[in-house]
Amino acid sequence: MSTSGINSLLSSLGSSSNESLSELLGNSNSSTTNAGDTSGLQDAVNAILNSATNTSGSGIDVTSTVDAILQIDAAPEIQLQNQLTGLNTQTAALQQIESDLKALQTSVQALTNPTGAFGSLAVTSSNNDVVSATAANGTAVGTHTITVTSLASTAASYSSPLTSGSTAIPAGTLDITVGGTSPTVEPIPIDSTDNTTTLSGLATYINKQDLGVTASVITDASGARLSLVSQTSGAAGAFTVTDPTGTTGLTFSQAVDGSGTPLGADASLTVDGVPVSSASNTVTGVIPDVTLTLSGESTSPVTLAIQPDLTQVGTAINNFVSAYNTVIGDINAQYTYDGTQSSPPPLLGDPSLDLLQQQLLGDITTSISGNSGLVNLQSIGIQIQTDGTLAVASTSSPDSMDLNDALTNDFAAVQNLFQSTSPAGVAQTLNTDLTALTDSVNGPLNLDMTGISSEVTDLNNQITDFQAQLQGTQTQLLAEYSQINATLEQMPQTLASINSQLDALNPQQPT
Repeated sequence: MSTSGINSLLSSLGSSSNESLSELLGNSNSSTTNAGDTSGLQDAVNAILNSATNTSGSGIDVTSTVDAILQIDAAPEIQLQNQLTGLNTQTAALQQIESDLKALQTSVQALTNPTGAFGSLAVTSSNNDVVSATAANGTAVGTHTITVTSLASTAASYSSPLTSGSTAIPAGTLDITVGGTSPTVEPIPIDSTDNTTTLSGLATYINKQDLGVTASVITDASGARLSLVSQTSGAAGAFTVTDPTGTTGLTFSQAVDGSGTPLGADASLTVDGVPVSSASNTVTGVIPDVTLTLSGESTSPVTLAIQPDLTQVGTAINNFVSAYNTVIGDINAQYTYDGTQSSPPPLLGDPSLDLLQQQLLGDITTSISGNSGLVNLQSIGIQIQTDGTLAVASTSSPDSMDLNDALTNDFAAVQNLFQSTSPAGVAQTLNTDLTALTDSVNGPLNLDMTGISSEVTDLNNQITDFQAQLQGTQTQLLAEYSQINATLEQMPQTLASINSQLDALNPQQPT
C-alpha cells in the first residue's frame, strides 16, 4: 500500500496528523522502501494513532466532553444569574426597610391617637378594699369621693330539712314571688307526674324552668335542704317561697348576711355627695366611662383619682424610639463599607435611601414654639446620637428634662408636642410623611422595587433565551461528538488494517 493510501485512511484525524505522517514519509510516492524506513514508519503511525485515540478503541465520553464545553459556553449565563441574585438581594433589603417603616408608623400612630396611649388612664383608690375602678381611654381626668354604705346582695332562700334528698314530699304546690307580693311564676307542682316528690327531683324540675332562681340540694348534719338562689342581684331579684296548700310540709327561710339583714338588697353609696343605689356591686354610668367595683363598706369617703397612665405613655414613646432606631439601623447598614467586607451592601449608593434618611432626620427635629418650653424631642430627654439614632435620657440635664420628669411635670405639653396639628407636632409630622414614604405606588422604596422588578424580568428573559440557545448548542455538540466517538471506536480496526498493509511493504528477509 502506498503512503498516499495510508494518508487517506488517516484523513479523519485531521490535517495535523496527515502533515505529521507526510513529514515522516518524506512525501515519497515510491513503491519501494527499505526495511528500516518501513519499520520506523510503522512505529510512527502507531504512535500517531495511539495518541489520537488514546482509548484502545473505547472511544470518548461524549457526555462529559460536551458538558465540559458547555460549562465554558455557559459563562455568560453565570454572569446573568449573578446579576439576578444581586437584584433580588436589593429587593429583599428594600422590603425589610419598608416593613420596618410600617412598624415605625404603627408606633407613631399610637402617639397621634387622642384615645390611644396619651388617652390611657390610671385610676387609683385610697382604699381598694372598699372601692376600685377602671376608666376608658378619653375619660375626663379628675378626683372623686365615694362612700359605700352597703353592698348589693343576691337573694337566697332554703327549705326546712328532710332526712335526705330522696325523702318523699307530700303532694302539693309551691309559689315563688320575685320582687313583689303576688306569685310571679306558675305554681310548682309536687307530684309523681312531674317527678317532684323529692328534693332532688324538685331541684331538677325548677332548674329546667325559667323561674329566675337556681335550685340545689344541700346536705349537712341536720339533713337535706332545698336551696334557691336568685339569678338577679339586688332588690329586683329578691323572692319568697310559700306553700299555699300547706300540704307539702316544706317551709322556707330567707338567707341573711352577717348582721341578720335578708339578702337581696341594692348597694347604697354616695358619689361626690350624690346618693346612688345599684343592683350590682359593679357600678357603671355614675361617673361617665368609669366602672366602679364595690368590695366593702366604709363610713369615711374613699378618694378615687383618674389620671393619665404615665406608664403606658412612656412605653409607647419608648416603642417609637425603638422602631425609629431600627429603620435608621437599616439605612446605616447600607452605608457601612470599608472594603474589608467580601462585598458591598446591596443598597450602597441607592438614592432612595438618601431621600428616606433626610426625611426622617427632618421629621424628628421638628420644633414647635412655646409649649411650656417643651418644643422638641431633645427638650423631653430624647437625644439624637451621632449615628442618627435616638436615645432616651435617664436623667435630666440643664437644657432638658428626662422623659419621666417631663411626663410627670407637664403631661399636657408632652402630649401637645406629639399631637399638635397647627403647627404639626412630631408624631403628626412623622405620620404624614411616613404615609407618603410607604405609599404602595409612589413611595420611593416601592418605586425603587418596581424598577428592580423590571430589571429582574428582563434578566429572566435573557436567561431563558440563552438557555434555549445553549440547549441548541448541546444538541449540535452531542451529534458531532457522537460521530467523532464512532470514528474513534473504529480506529483499532483501521490501525490493524494499516499495520497489515505496512507489513506487506516490509517483506520478510530470507534467513
